[in-house]
Amino acid sequence: MAKRQQLHLQGGMSIETSRDWNGRWFCAHRKGCSMFFRDVKSLRRFLALPLKTDSRASLDSWLESLSGMDRDEEAPAPTPHNLVEGSWDPQAHALDESDPNYQTRQII
Repeated sequence: MAKRQQLHLQGGMSIETSRDWNGRWFCAHRKGCSMFFRDVKSLRRFLALPLKTDSRASLDSWLESLSGMDRDEEAPAPTPHNLVEGSWDPQAHALDESDPNYQTRQII
């Protein structure tokens, strides 16, 4: 996973962002409310920053720098279930032939 980045704006507003295998996500905090976003247009609508203000200019420049970074790197691939430690996937647990459950089927 990519490192999370934050932007703090005037009026107690803040935005936290990172990337996962679905793309970039944003978590914005404003006036005692926080919302999760996947697209920039909805994020700007939620923050409701007027044009030609310092906060809006810093938000726009921050979003441009993030889009530049996103073009340079690709999204991380998801980890297969059988490689995750503690997974319930049957293929994650290699049984040897001496195990009494070697040829036993699981009934659900």
